[in-house]
Amino acid sequence: MGGWRRTRAVALALALAVAAIPLAPSRAALAAFTLGGERSTFPAPTSRTETQTFWSAALRREMPYLVYLPAGYGASGRRYPVLYMLHGMSGSDTEWRTYGLLDAADRMMADGEIAPFIIIMPQGDRAYWMDHAGPDHEAWGTYTARDLVAEVDSRYRTIRDRSARAIGGDSMGAHGALQLALNHVDVFSIVGSHSLVLRSFEQAFPFFGDKAQYAARDPMTIVRTRPDLAVSLRLWIDIGSQDPWAPRAALFNTELDRLGIPHAWHEWAGGHSRAYWGAHVCDYLRFYGDSFASADAPLYFPSGALLP
Repeated sequence: MGGWRRTRAVALALALAVAAIPLAPSRAALAAFTLGGERSTFPAPTSRTETQTFWSAALRREMPYLVYLPAGYGASGRRYPVLYMLHGMSGSDTEWRTYGLLDAADRMMADGEIAPFIIIMPQGDRAYWMDHAGPDHEAWGTYTARDLVAEVDSRYRTIRDRSARAIGGDSMGAHGALQLALNHVDVFSIVGSHSLVLRSFEQAFPFFGDKAQYAARDPMTIVRTRPDLAVSLRLWIDIGSQDPWAPRAALFNTELDRLGIPHAWHEWAGGHSRAYWGAHVCDYLRFYGDSFASADAPLYFPSGALLP
């Protein structure tokens, strides 16, 4: 009888132990297992950043860019969508990193909130990301949309299609992203314009050129004359309510509505500042991630509204 009780107790303990095993193993459990009585732990894959340089034929010189490669990039043969994030007038290729964009990408990709993608942060000086009119003729737009994209596609495992390329930026970079996406719809299909700066002809720098040249570089004029270009893009615009450029950005939003061009529009509290951009990096990443996931999926809006 005693042996029977012991056998029953052992069976009950085993049953309880099996019942306690989680149906889905935790991330920690997947990274560790027991083999031959010894516990072996494998470090979870991590993202990495790289600084690269390449020769730009358009600018006729070496140009740097910062690359974010998501966790697992080196361990698989898969290809990835690419987000090109442009800096503002006083920034550099490291600007978005200082706003916390890459840390946020790590968290959101690890949690499965967005699928992994590559992020490219190029150097644009104070050139407004456009081909200059006037005496210098520096082709900053061609460098970004053609030279840089070709360089990244040749060096990294990218999905080489416009549907898998997004371009975004803040301030000067917001104008640059919008202008480049409209003028290169064969290259980009997704554009995020964060704290959009739209300069009137009177406010424009000399390298915007005369009125005809300015029109080819001004997003407002482009969407009025070629709304079909804007319709081909998944478009997001946001700006702080205390931003001095908010009235012109709101005018652009109104014009898009008048022309029937689908887009996301946000006017949040805040100014034209790193605090504003840093506060919204997760919103930006979610927009890009959702746009990459499916061209037919509704866009993400923090307000809960959906854009078909």
